Amino acid sequence: MPDRSAGSSCRLAVLHLACAAGIGLAAEGAFVKPTDGAWIPSGVVEVIARAADGQLLLDGHPLAAERPFPGVLHARAEVGPGQHVLRLASSEGHAQVVIRTGPAPGADTGAAYVDHPPVRTECAHCHSVSRRGRFRFSGGCQSCHLEQDFIQTHSHQPHELASCGMCHDAHGSSVSKLLALPAETACKQCHN
Repeated sequence: MPDRSAGSSCRLAVLHLACAAGIGLAAEGAFVKPTDGAWIPSGVVEVIARAADGQLLLDGHPLAAERPFPGVLHARAEVGPGQHVLRLASSEGHAQVVIRTGPAPGADTGAAYVDHPPVRTECAHCHSVSRRGRFRFSGGCQSCHLEQDFIQTHSHQPHELASCGMCHDAHGSSVSKLLALPAETACKQCHN
């Protein structure tokens, strides 16, 4: 087997971790956002799920969803404070996340779930449908984030990483700086 560079091995390790954890590349029949266990301070919940077909349920009641792309469900709902169950029922299977809304539910809550970007952006800003009808990421993060700002806050040049999604969840996160995993865990995927 040919030798792989450290960067190539790192990219493979992070991609494997992301797939195993369901981060970034959500499988069919899965929630993209919010994440399971998320605490959302406001009563407005934005839901994105991947499924060729199916229905979203909020606390057992159908949730009206649009389909901005093939295989993608998108909905917004205003809910009262407390615990809520989001469920996706589709032919690919069922997925479920439990979220909390309102004031911090307890001392062990951690940080609030934060959407990215902080202002409403259409899905088509970053995504498109390929000629074969497949949903894909098509925008570059640098269309909004300037390279000189990136260099000031990261220890890597943009070309050294396979993608921003190696470390960040572009849809939102409850981890600082929209990291997909806590910094000490994310960095250790490449740096021992």
